[in-house]
Amino acid sequence: KQWYQRRVRGEEPIVEVTLIVPREHLPGIISYCMECRGEQKEIASMTEGRFIMKYHIPLVETTSNFNSNIKRLSSGYASCDFEDAGYWETDLTRVDVLVNGQQVDGLSRIVRTSCVRDVSRDLVKQITALLPRQLYKIIVQCAVGAKIQARAEVKPLRKDVTKDLYGGDITRAMKLLKRQSEGKKKLQASASVKIPKDVFRIL
Repeated sequence: KQWYQRRVRGEEPIVEVTLIVPREHLPGIISYCMECRGEQKEIASMTEGRFIMKYHIPLVETTSNFNSNIKRLSSGYASCDFEDAGYWETDLTRVDVLVNGQQVDGLSRIVRTSCVRDVSRDLVKQITALLPRQLYKIIVQCAVGAKIQARAEVKPLRKDVTKDLYGGDITRAMKLLKRQSEGKKKLQASASVKIPKDVFRIL
């Protein structure tokens, strides 16, 4: 197997988060830090019913709304500071993107193994929303090796091939629709989907 078809051990940066939290908000803050894959290093009582806690948390977990969530969970009374804490080991997996069966290396991701399914679902949704529609169906898949993790489609453009028919000629209309369907299948099988540069830039 190629290296990306299996889990690998890697390192990710972590930060030491120092929190000062009122006693009544401790349960919610502790639960949230655990959701962020935090490892508690210290907890001690301070004066006036406050506690100080130190957690080691992956940097990626703190870059989006972490501070605002701490404020929300504590009604604005908790505070937090961050310091670099080095790295720790984690399981990583490469997720590949296939567009009509063709791998697009520029859209591949290296993600935590525990997040593969969620990342795959989000990624196919984002890509299908950005790809322009064609005369044929576009199938977007995320895969780890040969195993498909998520799938979504861009529906083909519809062309009314029966608009010039008169007199309700159902037989001819059915033949035209069948020919159109077969033509789209052949086009889908042979066409190479051109990924707009904006897709790479946005993702």
